[in-house]
Amino acid sequence: MTGQQEHFDLIVRGRLALPGREPAPGLLGVVGGRIAAVARYDAPLAGAAELDAGEAIVLPGVVDVHVHTRSFAGEGIEAATRAAAAGGVTTIVDMPYDADGMVADPDAFAAKAADVEREALVDVGLWATVPPHGPLEHVAELVRAGACGFKLSTFETDPVRFPRIPDDQLYAAFRAVAAAGGLVGVHSENDEIVRALVAAERAAGRVDPLAHARSRPPVAETEAIARCLELAHATGVRLHLCHVTLGRGVELARRARGDSVDVSAETCPHYLVLDESDLERRGGEAKINPPLRPQAAVEALWRALEGGELRIVSSDHVGWPAERKQGDDIFALSSGAPGLEVELPLLHDAFRARGLPLALLTHVTAEAPARRFGLWPAKGALRVGADADLVLLDPDERWTVDPEQLVTPAGWSPYAGRVLRGRVREVLARGETIFRDGRVIAAPGRGAFLPAAAREPVRA
Repeated sequence: MTGQQEHFDLIVRGRLALPGREPAPGLLGVVGGRIAAVARYDAPLAGAAELDAGEAIVLPGVVDVHVHTRSFAGEGIEAATRAAAAGGVTTIVDMPYDADGMVADPDAFAAKAADVEREALVDVGLWATVPPHGPLEHVAELVRAGACGFKLSTFETDPVRFPRIPDDQLYAAFRAVAAAGGLVGVHSENDEIVRALVAAERAAGRVDPLAHARSRPPVAETEAIARCLELAHATGVRLHLCHVTLGRGVELARRARGDSVDVSAETCPHYLVLDESDLERRGGEAKINPPLRPQAAVEALWRALEGGELRIVSSDHVGWPAERKQGDDIFALSSGAPGLEVELPLLHDAFRARGLPLALLTHVTAEAPARRFGLWPAKGALRVGADADLVLLDPDERWTVDPEQLVTPAGWSPYAGRVLRGRVREVLARGETIFRDGRVIAAPGRGAFLPAAAREPVRA
C-alpha cells in the first residue's frame, strides 16, 4: 500500500473496498479532500481527525451516469442531489432533457453548469444533446465545454424536451461527435413499432399496466440497438447503450465490440430487482421505458453482469410526483421512477443474495462509469490521488423501504415495502461528511460541475 504523507486532515479506519478486492481492514489518509494514502490497518498514520467505520464497509462513492434531475421541474438539481447524498451517490451525470427544454447549445450548457455550482450537494457532470433537425455546429464546442456525452433517442418521448432523432440526423450526429472526440449515449426503442402497438392496444380498449409491456416488445429495443451499433461501426463514434433490458441487447454489443465498435452497455437496478409482474401489480409506479421484462430476461442481465459484458449500472432516476404515476390508463402516466437514494442498498442486497463479490458491485457502480465518462481518476475508486468520496455501509442491517422516511421528495417508490440488507450510514464527498445517520448535512453549492476529461475505450 502507498502514501508518503505523515500527517493528514483525516484518517478513515475500517474495512476498505479497494479496487478489485473484497473488503479488508485498512486506513485511508485524506489531505485536501483527496486520498493521499492507503495503508495497513495498523500503520502509524496521524491525522487532525479520525473516522472509525467499525463493522461498516468503506466503499467508493457511487458514480451514477444516468440521472434526470429536471425532467420534473418541481424536483430539480438540489432535491435530486440531496437524495443522492443520502444514498451514497457522490457523483451524478445529469441528462439534457429538462422540463424547460433540451441542453443542446453552449449557452444552455453553461447556464446549467452554473446552476450546478449554486444548487448541487454532490458533484455533477452533464450530458448534452443535439437538435432533431438542422446543423450540428455546437457539438465540438460542447465537447470542449466538458460534456460527458451526447444523449440521443430513437423514440420520441416529447417533441421539444425529449425528441426522437431521425436516422439521417442520427448518422450526422454520430459523425460529428466522433470527429469531436465525444461519446454518444442512446435510448434505443423503435418509434414506429411502439407507436403502432400503443395504437392497437388503445383501439382494443386495453390500457392496463401490462399493455405498456406489450406495446414495447423486445424487438423494439434490440432493433434500435442494432441500428445504432451499425451507425457506430460506420462512423467510429464511441457508443453507450443506456438502460439495456435484454440479454440479446448485451450480446449485440459484444458482437459489435468484436467488430471494433467501441461500445459500453448499462442497465438499471429496476431491471435487476423488478420484473413484469411488478408492473402488473404496481401499475404506474412501475412504468418505465423500456418496460420491465419477464424474469427470464432479468436472469439474462445478471449473467451478463457476472460475465463482465454488462459493465455499468445506473439509476435512470426521475422524481415524478405521485399524481403523475396514478390512474387507470397506463399510457397516460409518466415513465420512470426515483432511484438515487436506494440504488446502492438495492444492489448490495441483490448482489449479496446471489453470492456475487462486492468488488463487482463497486466496479459497475463506481469505477467503470467513472472511466467511461471521463471522470477517472478523480472518481470511481479508493486509490491515492482520487477524491475522498466514501460510503460507510452497514452490510448486515435490515431495513424496509418506506417512501415517507426517504429524503427523496417524490413520496413514493416502486420498492416500497421491500426489505433490504445493507444500509448507508455515512457519506463523505471530497473528505467532507455530507450524510450521517439518516440526515443530509451538506448545503446546496457544496457540489461542483465536473467537466469530462479523457474517456477510456472499451476493449473487446
